[in-house]
Amino acid sequence: MEMPSKDTLLKLYKQLLMTRRGEQKMFEIVGVKNFPTGHRGVGEEAITIGLMNQLTETDCIHISFRSSYCLYIKPGFTLEDIIGMYLGKIRGPHPFYSPRNGTMATSGTLGESAVMYLGMAVANDIQKTGDITVYCQGDGASNRAPTHEAMATAAAWQLPVVFVIINNQYGMGTSVKTSYNIDDLSLRGVGYGFPSDRVDGNDMIAMYQVAKKHIDNARNGGGPSLIAADTYRCSAHYEGDDQRYRPEGEAEEWLRTKDPLARYQKQLMELGHLTQADVDRFEKVVAEEINAAIATIEALPAKKVQSEPNESLAVDVI
Repeated sequence: MEMPSKDTLLKLYKQLLMTRRGEQKMFEIVGVKNFPTGHRGVGEEAITIGLMNQLTETDCIHISFRSSYCLYIKPGFTLEDIIGMYLGKIRGPHPFYSPRNGTMATSGTLGESAVMYLGMAVANDIQKTGDITVYCQGDGASNRAPTHEAMATAAAWQLPVVFVIINNQYGMGTSVKTSYNIDDLSLRGVGYGFPSDRVDGNDMIAMYQVAKKHIDNARNGGGPSLIAADTYRCSAHYEGDDQRYRPEGEAEEWLRTKDPLARYQKQLMELGHLTQADVDRFEKVVAEEINAAIATIEALPAKKVQSEPNESLAVDVI
């Protein structure tokens, strides 16, 4: 696959840094009890960042709760929108529910959202909008019946949708090794008859390249496909989880050796695209942008405010 340009590589680095530092800042401000999703995405950021960079404002995407901070990258949203969501002051489109911007919320029941986002793909196919749908799910959710039904239907109807399995090794407290009889989850695609790839989800460059390949394929009429991105859930399943189900020190070791941020920084330095002075500059710029966005949101009235309601795509379909 073609190597992205230097400008693109540095843009990805800033986004990866922004996501890591921003989520941590939000957690520090709102604390455990008020953290919006209760699911932190440390170590998994590269997957969603790679995907977001291929999307247009009207493309549809379902992300995991752990990837919620990354939504500021999608055209149509801003950093202030995301921080506003975390701080309870929505001033523009709600990142989780803005049909105009390609998000349709989610279901508390794992896998149920698959058929909802499949409906978005059907609508786009009928209306010939040229938009595509990306449906992300964890290794646990991908075992649920609605996910299988969505994949089977997408294949039969050749819909413009990319399914992404974020294999972070644990479905709540159950290891992927006990819930699957295969190591390569991309093999799921074979059963549905569409292309699939396995990728190291902690490799920012590889993730960007495979995301581009699959999203371009869907946009160009190639039908559905599947990406299985291997990563690791470095944080607890939820804040307060005692994590007794996994070996002591396993998460720390994974983050120490495969942290996508540290790994990508090293890659860029080896390519000659990044120096320590650049790293320090990026840290300063990111901190300033995060603090400026926080100040903007905190200046809003205490009461939640929102822009004009979005018009649902369902209106056009009906």
